[in-house]
Amino acid sequence: MPLWSPSASADSRLARATDGAVRVLTGADTHALHQLLEKDLAANVTVTAAVRQRGTAERGKGRDGALLLGIDNDGASTGGQLASACWVGSNIIPVGADAESAELYGAAARALRRRVSSIYGRADAVLSLFEATGWGNHREVRAEQPLMTITGGPQITPLQGVRRSRIEEFPAVERACAAMFAEELGFSPYDHGASQYRARIRGLIKAGHSLVAVDPETRQITFKAEFGAVTDEVIQIQGVWVNPDWRGQGLAAPGMAAVVERGLQLAPMVSLYVNSWNTAAIRAYERVGFQRDGTYATVLF
Repeated sequence: MPLWSPSASADSRLARATDGAVRVLTGADTHALHQLLEKDLAANVTVTAAVRQRGTAERGKGRDGALLLGIDNDGASTGGQLASACWVGSNIIPVGADAESAELYGAAARALRRRVSSIYGRADAVLSLFEATGWGNHREVRAEQPLMTITGGPQITPLQGVRRSRIEEFPAVERACAAMFAEELGFSPYDHGASQYRARIRGLIKAGHSLVAVDPETRQITFKAEFGAVTDEVIQIQGVWVNPDWRGQGLAAPGMAAVVERGLQLAPMVSLYVNSWNTAAIRAYERVGFQRDGTYATVLF
């Protein structure tokens, strides 16, 4: 994947690559973008959280600031209700895109020449978008990841002792998060920037979105998870991990029940996505009460 180049504006690159079908959203598109995001709350929670935090659909500041792309229902270059959108930052996330519009976003991403760490979201859109980019330096394509949601209380007894992690526990939480990341993705989280990764973990702890269970004797973290994206409507869980020394003791499902219980205090729906081959995790989530809500896909770079 080539690097971003400042030799031409994003708008002119997009116009040439997509025959004017895709444009960069502006602050004037914020309301229409929120309406689009609300059509699929579980799938769009990451982008929804980011846009609400920013308060606008306007592109981010700086050369590498995240931007939002859009395609209008009427095909016009300005105005009109948005038919679909696409977040382009360190990750690419299509929003409400069918296969045809996803291909246009893939052409747009290729033209923008930005380095990203992943493409993820609803599977059909992600896979069409990725194919259209023509990028060949990816690490892995995870084409089937069940998206799962729960809106009621857990169906099993939650694990006692699951609580918010504390800032003084940062070193232990960081080790657990890094271990989970490397085990799950096959490479170190520090490959994409150690300072950014540590800042992300600190931010989760300070926000109360990092949850742990700690063994009272060894003080080791036995179970952990995070709320990776938080809105008033949906919480998305990420980073579920059981310490290898405590695996096989039935912590995963009760631990997740405790996480769901806390998540439902913040929003009426809790969601997550999981690799299709991780049947043990899927069974644990189903025991808690999660139900499938379609399929995600992730392309890792």
